[in-house]
Amino acid sequence: MERLIFAGEDQCEIKVELIYLYCHFDQAEVLLKKFPIRCCWVMTFIFFSQIASTQAAQKPERGFRELNRLKAPEAHQAVAVDETSFYTISSREVARYDKTSGKQLTKWTGPKDSHIRHLNSGIVTGGKLYCAHSNWPQNPLKNTIEVFKPESLEHLETLTFPETAGAINWVDHRGGKWWVCYAFYGQIENVRKTRIVRYDENWQPEAEWTFPDSVVKRFLPNSNSGGAFGPNGLLYATGHDHGEVYVLRIPDTPGILEHVETLSAPIAGQGIAWDQSDIGTCFGIIRRSKEVVKLRLTHSAEFSELRDRIQWKREAQNPILPPRAAGNFDSTRCMNPWVVRQNDQYHLFYAGGDDHSQHRIGMATANVDAITEWKRGDPLFEKGMSGSFDARWCVLPHAIRMADDRWHLYYTGNSGQGTGLSSFPGIGVATSVDGKNWSRFSHQPVLPRSGEPGSPDAIGVAGGSVLKVERSDGTTEWRFYYTGCPTTGKAHLLNQQKTICLAVSEDGIHWDKRGAIMLRDPQRDYENVGVAGPVVLQRDDGSFQMWYSAIGSRWGYYCICYAESDDGIYWTRGAHSGDNLQLTPTGSGWESQMVEYPSVIREGKQFRLFYCGNGYGRTGIGTAVSIEPDQNN
Repeated sequence: MERLIFAGEDQCEIKVELIYLYCHFDQAEVLLKKFPIRCCWVMTFIFFSQIASTQAAQKPERGFRELNRLKAPEAHQAVAVDETSFYTISSREVARYDKTSGKQLTKWTGPKDSHIRHLNSGIVTGGKLYCAHSNWPQNPLKNTIEVFKPESLEHLETLTFPETAGAINWVDHRGGKWWVCYAFYGQIENVRKTRIVRYDENWQPEAEWTFPDSVVKRFLPNSNSGGAFGPNGLLYATGHDHGEVYVLRIPDTPGILEHVETLSAPIAGQGIAWDQSDIGTCFGIIRRSKEVVKLRLTHSAEFSELRDRIQWKREAQNPILPPRAAGNFDSTRCMNPWVVRQNDQYHLFYAGGDDHSQHRIGMATANVDAITEWKRGDPLFEKGMSGSFDARWCVLPHAIRMADDRWHLYYTGNSGQGTGLSSFPGIGVATSVDGKNWSRFSHQPVLPRSGEPGSPDAIGVAGGSVLKVERSDGTTEWRFYYTGCPTTGKAHLLNQQKTICLAVSEDGIHWDKRGAIMLRDPQRDYENVGVAGPVVLQRDDGSFQMWYSAIGSRWGYYCICYAESDDGIYWTRGAHSGDNLQLTPTGSGWESQMVEYPSVIREGKQFRLFYCGNGYGRTGIGTAVSIEPDQNN
């Protein structure tokens, strides 16, 4: 038992058990009465220890960090954004700026005789810029949505609405529906009338919701100004004045929105816009200084100190599993290792590429004390039929024992259709009784891409890891930490951007997506493009460790990084750049270009890591062991 030792003026010794003081803080007063001699420092220690303990147990707070800000004289009402540009909006002006340089590219100003008097906000979707508009303060009130061509800001058309009481303040498009906010001003009774209306693609109203009082009171003395759906499907709304963003969930049935949380943000209300080409990035404005502010979602623990600093010693005989000779299913690639240890033998699941660039999954075995001597067989099962999600490739295997008589092998399918990451439409599963003989569960993926622009897995999904987690109420759930692919495009950021997402399940077949839990870090040059392939382990104390592949501008290809979490939701990446960087390209040989797709297992106080090298496994698979014992487990 840890104790505090305090020698008083009369040389009597006070021995205080810390656990007693934590549990019986109010009884510590007895010490002061019994030992008035300079005992106040003990109370101070106890007080601040309680604060630190409470803070450590608290859930991290989400918020925004500012990336940069740019001057724009039209930043009066709102900002909109697309892949290359942001658009500043004032009552009768719209200007387009280059996102990188901040240079103004073109500008539209409403003619004197134009009906456009009070633009409020905008969204770029489907190749058009839609701006919410009303003729406020004129009476009777008239509401429209003004449509522009983004490149030239040519005004294309006006969409009219019959509402004459509330003013259209923002418009968004999500889930194949249009969403419009009608704002009411004045006393709280009137502001409570502010509502969001959902329309179908033909602008026919379907349902509506109002704001909860907890948000309405923050809008006062004005109303809702901006709104946009974020990367995980929640609605983010702003008022006119406060540096706050209100996060809301839309119930399945019409009624009152659910207030999830309030995030602080270095803006001053007004219209906001999520960048669908850069998941987790949001744009806002500061009206009084005419500035556009670029924000990034974060949380209070993301850049804290890491609990463990793990270093690795590479196997001298790497690669331990190189491609075989022509004619084998793994003649051109050995990639995506996933290792299961059974007694004194490793079962290494991996994807092999053949002479025709087809990829299938195989398994190799080796004794633990003979890490370079692998026995290989044929593919575990064939790729899918023509037109299926896995018609061309089956890659990124993850094998896990679900029950005594049931194994699942999750794998990523490549359909052979689409470009880049969009050719990976889903994750499938094969099942086995013994972990050796496998059959495909379905010709459909159990975890498909969302297809929703702006979501973290909009255009593709890829593998990661599955583990069983005990909930706070004693029940259990399966968690799938997987890779989400949100964008395509010519730019490196667009064609290689990846996110780490979470889905949960009761049976390992039917999955409920929970959205992105880790995004690229634009301020760390080794992971400023994408994060992918998460491998998550749970410590004995219930906390979590993650290894993942990261792409950054430093190398242009993958390295392997590390993160930690108390709950498996909010992840810490280290206080300083480089703290979470664990394995990098090195030398001039098999891993000089990239290191990627980690698989990690615990062996006593050590970890063993399997990974692949150049060309996404064209040089094979290697291994490494941690060289310092994990002192915290």
